[in-house]
Amino acid sequence: MKQNLSYKNIHIGAIATFYIIALLVRLITLHVANEFPSIETNYALQVSAALATGLGPAIGALVAMLIFKRKTEYTILGKSVWKSIATIVIPCIVFGIIGGWDLGLTCLFAFAYGLLEEYGWRGFLQYELRNLPVWQYVLIITVMWFLWHLDFSQRSASFFLLLLFASWGIGKVATDTHSLLFCAAFHGIVNFSKHGLLSDTTYLVAFIGIIVLWIAIWYFVNLPKKQKQ
Repeated sequence: MKQNLSYKNIHIGAIATFYIIALLVRLITLHVANEFPSIETNYALQVSAALATGLGPAIGALVAMLIFKRKTEYTILGKSVWKSIATIVIPCIVFGIIGGWDLGLTCLFAFAYGLLEEYGWRGFLQYELRNLPVWQYVLIITVMWFLWHLDFSQRSASFFLLLLFASWGIGKVATDTHSLLFCAAFHGIVNFSKHGLLSDTTYLVAFIGIIVLWIAIWYFVNLPKKQKQ
């Protein structure tokens, strides 16, 4: 009986709408990339194509919530405005100082892309499945996220395990902080690190230091509240 109640508030129609739109946008962006390989040689076009890919989950979530009147408590700024902003600004400044402002801007784009995806996967889908046991919604999101990529070169057991770990870890961040910017930061910095930066000791130390700083800010730092007169 208790397990049946867990599924009671899940709107299958809303989830299906979200996922179909996310898949369609992903399919379109892959098709465009295959038709116009010159995109890979132009930085501005690469950024635009990447952001367009992330639009799928975001648009799907917005449409599903609008049509089916679904709501979410996971917002862009979550439980703390200053923590969410600091989460994004600090690493961009750090990497900008270490590798130049082009790298800092690339870091910002990685976070922007992460936010688009996270608005769908965590902001909508995880919140829609929140009444399920953690292992169930983590597994459901992982499978849907894995299939959404549609890029057969990424279809591997190691990639699935990475998404499984991310679904649990970023999902925990969403549950604790309600901040999609914080979720986007974790998502973005993983994508950002794929450029081979972690083979350099300086970037590796910065990468680890930023993650430790994030955890410290969100879980151990609380500014004193102003007392009312």
